[in-house]
Amino acid sequence: MNPLDQIKDNLDRTDDPTLLTIRAHLLVEERLREVLARICQSPDELPAARLSFYQVLYLCRAVVDRHDDPPWDFVARLNEVRNRMAHHLDPGDLDELLGSVVERLGPGYTDRFKTLVDRFRVAAFDAIKGSVRLREAYAPEEI
Repeated sequence: MNPLDQIKDNLDRTDDPTLLTIRAHLLVEERLREVLARICQSPDELPAARLSFYQVLYLCRAVVDRHDDPPWDFVARLNEVRNRMAHHLDPGDLDELLGSVVERLGPGYTDRFKTLVDRFRVAAFDAIKGSVRLREAYAPEEI
């Protein structure tokens, strides 16, 4: 299955905002770790480093050097929201939290989709889709 189809399928499986946040976070983390693995000479050494999501995110930002791209802010806020959900019994208003993540990609999502879950799902797909392209950009050339 095409990586983009897999991502879309995983995001489309639920309308629950908590589960959608967790799925999006896991999909982003998977893509970021793949980017790091592709640029390393010995990617099998990475697991021993036990890098956190935050560390992986900023290593990728350092490598890619496109700090002004909105997906970076989206991913950073997604991590903050996921952490808040994971570490607080009452994380606060889920609509407000999800909305704060979507806002990082720009205002275009608010007008195009009726529900916040739909806006979040599409925004997450758009942010992740960019990291798939990054991963492919670092693929080793075939000899």
